[in-house]
Amino acid sequence: MLSFAFDDEQEQFRKELVAFAAKELAPHYRRRAAVAEFPWDAHRRLGDLGVLGIGIPAEYGGTGDPDPITLGMAVEALSYGDVNVGAGPIYVGLVAAQIAAHGSAEVCGEWLPRIVAGTAMVAIAVTEPAAGSDVSGLLTTARQVPGGYRISGEKIAISHAITAQAALVYAREPGSTGHQGISCFLVPLDADGVERRHMPGMGALPLGWGGLAFTDVFVPDTHLVGEPGRGFAGAMSHFDFSRPAIGLACLGAAQASIDETVEWSLQRQAFGRPIAAFQGVTFPIAEHATFLEAARWLCYRSLWTRDAGGAHTSYAAMCKWWPPQVAKDAIETAMVTFGNIGYSTESPLQQRYRDVCSYLIGDGTAGIQKRIIATSLFGRVAAS
Repeated sequence: MLSFAFDDEQEQFRKELVAFAAKELAPHYRRRAAVAEFPWDAHRRLGDLGVLGIGIPAEYGGTGDPDPITLGMAVEALSYGDVNVGAGPIYVGLVAAQIAAHGSAEVCGEWLPRIVAGTAMVAIAVTEPAAGSDVSGLLTTARQVPGGYRISGEKIAISHAITAQAALVYAREPGSTGHQGISCFLVPLDADGVERRHMPGMGALPLGWGGLAFTDVFVPDTHLVGEPGRGFAGAMSHFDFSRPAIGLACLGAAQASIDETVEWSLQRQAFGRPIAAFQGVTFPIAEHATFLEAARWLCYRSLWTRDAGGAHTSYAAMCKWWPPQVAKDAIETAMVTFGNIGYSTESPLQQRYRDVCSYLIGDGTAGIQKRIIATSLFGRVAAS
């Protein structure tokens, strides 16, 4: 019989994370979210809880086999308390899994234990001034030299650009075009020739959004992650994980907002009654609760299909365009229901709204996700 329940071990872990999010994350969310400073203390706590090791080989401190469902569940539970801290496992899952699968023994041994412990962060550097969702258009080059490569180019809108110790940088062989010739390299961000630039947005400040410039930066052969010239395929397969996980992060933040609004509506009085007595208040909340539930199971369907080894690129794209939009709309309604209190900077609602809005853009806009879905339905004609 089909079951939508987590197994006993997952449910116990989920309850542990829900309790941690309520006690340790939620009370300090607004303070952390207001500054462009990565919350290392909270992130290291995730390492202590074992969240950052989900699906990473045991020899590096992880849990072993890939487990996208448990990782997504952890993201949702943590994001209920703090969507920025809750995003930590997404980046770890996106980056560490790629290093573990394709990195050299040297790179795995140096970086994976630190990532799992929460003492190091590795950014993923794909987007460029003239190439975002169109990864095949990137211009950063990796020129082969004796003993390694020299990387030159610019990346923009990179999460953790300011705080990460290293980045997975996607660069192409000089003279190559399209999807061919793109490779992935682990580049320490303290290397000669690396420059960082902060690009603060309207939300998600703790994620250290910024730009990276590489001027003839040398990396040894051992820092090539994956096969030369095949970095594009590696990147895309891992984004099929991060997109439903991002959806769950947004939904966790939205669910916290809806729960707060229900409690508020039962307490707030108007015309001699709680405002929960008015359908103008309760019906919109009922609608958003329905959308959140539907979006949530779309995300878990995508992760379940990944876990089962099935094709899920179109599911992942659905999870990236729709759940963040559903979450943003739910938080907006919650904020309006609270009135001026919800709009105040003292409210977590306005902060969640701005933080969740960042995911309408990051990891691919709704337009590019719909293009992916349309291509799965109509074939290559929809991608022309």
